[in-house]
This record gives sequence, C-alpha cells and structure tokens, in this order.
Amino acid sequence: MSEEIVFYHNPMSRGRMVHWMLEEVGAPYRVELVNFDKRENKKPEFLAVNPMGKLPAIVHRGTVVTECGAIITYLADAFPAAKLAPAVDDPVRGTYLRWMFFG
Repeated sequence: MSEEIVFYHNPMSRGRMVHWMLEEVGAPYRVELVNFDKRENKKPEFLAVNPMGKLPAIVHRGTVVTECGAIITYLADAFPAAKLAPAVDDPVRGTYLRWMFFG
C-alpha cells in the first residue's frame, strides 16, 4: 500500500480545508481534480471511491475517507508527528473533538 494520499478535489468544494490540512501534516499527496461541469463526480470511476459522489475524498493506505471533518480528523491522527491533535487517551481529546465538529 502506498503512503501517498490521493486527494479527490474540486476548487469549488469544501476540499480547500483538506488541502490546507494535507500541507499542515506534511504528507505526500497527489491531487485528482474532479470536474463538476463534466459530472465526473457521478461517473463510475469516482463513485467507486465515494458512492455518494461528493467531494472531498481521500484514499490513504487503502482506506477511503470522505467528509471534510472526518478527513481532517483522520489526517491529524494518521500523522501524529505534526502535533495537530491530542492523543486518543489524552483527557482534552473530547474538547478537541467537540470544537473540531462544531464548525
């Protein structure tokens, strides 16, 4: 499995937050632009990644993650050296998650 993250993105989606997070964690990633005008998000190739046809989405180590908050949380946990999230057993983790998903 590749360590490279495949980031399915369209500039007119909420993917900007995920793009920012990818830069913050310093992970190697590749952007796959998905064209809304050509309805590429509804084509079988993309629906195999996200059956809901929504962006953003990432694939990392064979795992698909969709939804902005979930992706950002996943990346913070997958790359702990970036120190962007408290550890799972840290007492402040609950507060962190509350504010993470508040937005």
